Amino acid sequence: MTSVLTVSLPPAAATALFWSAVVACGIAQLFILRAVFRTLPVLPSSSEVPTPHRLTEIVWVVLPVGGLIAVFIGAYGALPR
Repeated sequence: MTSVLTVSLPPAAATALFWSAVVACGIAQLFILRAVFRTLPVLPSSSEVPTPHRLTEIVWVVLPVGGLIAVFIGAYGALPR
């Protein structure tokens, strides 16, 4: 037997919560992007350790941005009006 917990927020509270989450995630993502673009690759002391490719690092940081935008667009469409 499963139980479903439903919570109903007033539309204004749901909208405020949504936009505060968008701002928090946006700020966090900006700091992640800043860290990747400011970090210079350090050459390893051993030739057995592969150096990360800069383009690969950028793709793995930018790819979640697209997913996050898609999730926020879907969530915005589900907000009560």
